[in-house]
Amino acid sequence: MSETLAVDGGAPFRRKKWPQWPVHDEREVEGLRAVVKTGNWGGFPSPNVEAAKFAEAFASYHGAKYGNCTASGTTALEVALKAAGVEAGDEVIMPALTFVATAAAALYMGAVPVFVDIDPETWCIDPGEAERAITERTKAILPVHLGSRIADMDSIMEVARARGLRVVEDCAHMHGGFWDGQGVGSIGDLGAFSFQNTKLMTAGEGGIVLTNDDDLDARCHAYVDCGRLRPEDKPAEAQGVFGWNYRITEFQAAILRVQLERLPEQVEHREANKVRLTNALDGIDGLSMLKLDERITQPSGYGYYFRYHADHFGGVSRDKFMVALRHEGLLCYGAFYEPVYKDKLFAWQDTGVDYDYSRVSCPNASCPNAERAAYEQSIWIPHELFLGDDADLDDIITIIEKVTTAWAP
Repeated sequence: MSETLAVDGGAPFRRKKWPQWPVHDEREVEGLRAVVKTGNWGGFPSPNVEAAKFAEAFASYHGAKYGNCTASGTTALEVALKAAGVEAGDEVIMPALTFVATAAAALYMGAVPVFVDIDPETWCIDPGEAERAITERTKAILPVHLGSRIADMDSIMEVARARGLRVVEDCAHMHGGFWDGQGVGSIGDLGAFSFQNTKLMTAGEGGIVLTNDDDLDARCHAYVDCGRLRPEDKPAEAQGVFGWNYRITEFQAAILRVQLERLPEQVEHREANKVRLTNALDGIDGLSMLKLDERITQPSGYGYYFRYHADHFGGVSRDKFMVALRHEGLLCYGAFYEPVYKDKLFAWQDTGVDYDYSRVSCPNASCPNAERAAYEQSIWIPHELFLGDDADLDDIITIIEKVTTAWAP
């Protein structure tokens, strides 16, 4: 007879805390102290000292020529889309399964986010669906590297180049990830990262746009810094830009410089633990893993997803499975994201943009793979748990085994 589950009144398997995020030590404190002493705290003149050093280092790490720091991941997407030439009325193709900010960035441009379904094997954008969604109004494709998977960038770039479209990578989940030897964010025309508090690197808030294109870099800088050109920029490429003030502070940049120092070791540690968990879960009937494309030469990722199959457990829903895991002490989520067109935060009617939203409105959008993943299958474990030791991994495995054994047919 299996052990009584905590959700049914038994004792929870784990009560102690999991590894905490963000990771920090005296190096962040010293970086902040040094900035305070300079009295040079803000983002102006842009890029300021710490921001310039961080942008260069982060871009170089990912194989990009340029980096422009921004105030947030969402503003990084806005800047990238604007630099890519997205204007009011244009269409931007993106996966349905992502955070609402991916679509909001397009709406802020007055553009129409066009949602397409995900690849059921990776939960990233399906390149075939993206190609089928292209119209004469399409300006860009916005692939999202979701969880611990990288979108099929070979196929996306092939589609985009054949149709003359820009590619903006949403890399908010994928700091330190590499596709076929190229760092994410350096593969498309532009790549946007987030440094929000839960991300793989954080300064509480912040973002960065990467590119290898001289003109796009100049435009990104101008959009971040109120339309200003740097002295070395060629005026012809960016003259007349109406920019925002999306500068990052020196405090944030100083923290991020330290966070970047930790990134390689943290990526290695997380990914080794993810491999171990995958190997354990592969042997459990009723659970399945997402495909890890062989072209991913350095895996990384903001969270670890696996699929729950209710039909194996007598129809018990994913949500009940997630609740049972949480009662045992495992920090995890079910519908961490839902299709954007169903998300309550996606209040596109409030944008005030006066044109046809028929391709955005919820009744006309249907992405069955995204809906199945969000509402029936996904179990999400946050990245910080994979910074733990062997005992922490043992506990994750044991908790999942405990629940699946209790519910096994």
